[in-house]
Amino acid sequence: LSAHLGITLIGCWADVGGRGWVAPPLIPNVPFLWAWNAPTELCIAGVDGPLDLSLFSLVGSPRENVTGQNITIFYTDRLGYYPYIDMTGRSVNGGIPQKASLKKHLDKAKKDIDYYMPINDTGLAVIDWKEWRPTWARNWKPKHVYRNESIELVQKHNTQLDDTEATNIAIVEFEKAAKNFMQETLKLGKLLRPHRLWGYYLFPDCYNYNYNQHSFTGSCYDIEKRRNDHLDWLWNESTALFPSIYLTTRLSPPQIALYVRNRIYEAIRISRSPDMGRPLPVFVYARPVFTDLVLKYLSQDDLVNTLGESIALGASGVVIWGGLSMLRSVVSELTSCSDLDDYLRTTLNPYLINITLAAKMCNQLGKGLASRRLIQEYCLSPAFQGFSELWSCHCTLVWVTEPSKRLKECLLQQLGWNCILKASILIEVTQEQNTKYGMFSLISGS
Repeated sequence: LSAHLGITLIGCWADVGGRGWVAPPLIPNVPFLWAWNAPTELCIAGVDGPLDLSLFSLVGSPRENVTGQNITIFYTDRLGYYPYIDMTGRSVNGGIPQKASLKKHLDKAKKDIDYYMPINDTGLAVIDWKEWRPTWARNWKPKHVYRNESIELVQKHNTQLDDTEATNIAIVEFEKAAKNFMQETLKLGKLLRPHRLWGYYLFPDCYNYNYNQHSFTGSCYDIEKRRNDHLDWLWNESTALFPSIYLTTRLSPPQIALYVRNRIYEAIRISRSPDMGRPLPVFVYARPVFTDLVLKYLSQDDLVNTLGESIALGASGVVIWGGLSMLRSVVSELTSCSDLDDYLRTTLNPYLINITLAAKMCNQLGKGLASRRLIQEYCLSPAFQGFSELWSCHCTLVWVTEPSKRLKECLLQQLGWNCILKASILIEVTQEQNTKYGMFSLISGS
């Protein structure tokens, strides 16, 4: 594959040019983490050999009967007694958090954590609770049933209240109970498995789903940013954030870039809210297929606008998720998992190698992670024959004296002679806001 990638180096726990901080890697010497969370163990009989998942540091299956994985996702029925209202209108475990027993939930949750994560190993623990949202205003249709049930509960105990009074009380009671459920569950998880990074899937969300509008810019609404700010209790308790960048075919290529970029950027913003000096790691959930067309895999351009954006904006990693629906739709055919195998070999894995190298090189240069200098400057598209990168890395002035020599030595040490340095590395060093920039390009060789 060939590509251009403009990125910037930001050191771990070290602010560069006032552009902010980034979290340290979960696994030492792995600057950007790739995780695979799909039931592809079902594909063993569908291809000539096992699927090549060697590029993924964490590999797991979301199937209910699989335990002891370094990436674990807890769905509605797998962690305690999560209260919700099902599609038929039936209340499960009380239906709304105000009517559920937090103690019984936590007692059951402890057993579930012990079952799914029998040892305290390093990895990710993702809670996927999407039936209701802890912010009252975000429970719009069809989640408005949680509002209605909450108001009815207040009116049942206070018949003299009018609708406005009952609603105001219901808002306070619902958000308090929702907070307790989510917060105490995180506390329990961290207590039992402190080596795991805990957080909720789809938190934070940008709610920039208005891509049907001609004026779509991808920006998060200011009101949604404020609502995210009000969830400071959640960010303070989380040890990782898990935003989603799943794609639908209704998004045009230009819209995809805007949609994804702003969702990740909001997660990066929130990651710094608990402590600017020690931001939360952001692991972006992505899918290899479209949500509304599970037989259609993402193209290389789509990968640029999703995975490329994630690494360029400073995320800590990407979780590539796939559900049984994707496999069920193809397993019945003779081509079943061979399509996935082919996609991994020809498209996804080569691309991962491409951008992982970029992150690793910047990491080696500055003991940090890679991120974009300005989000509008990013470009990653086919350009040359072979593998070519255009970089923009920067380090603080502490890096000093002979940057050309330092950079060359570092590159050769990292890549060895398997990498031919184009034009002996052309470096242009300037000074801007206490920052030095090094421009260089590479071509891989045998």
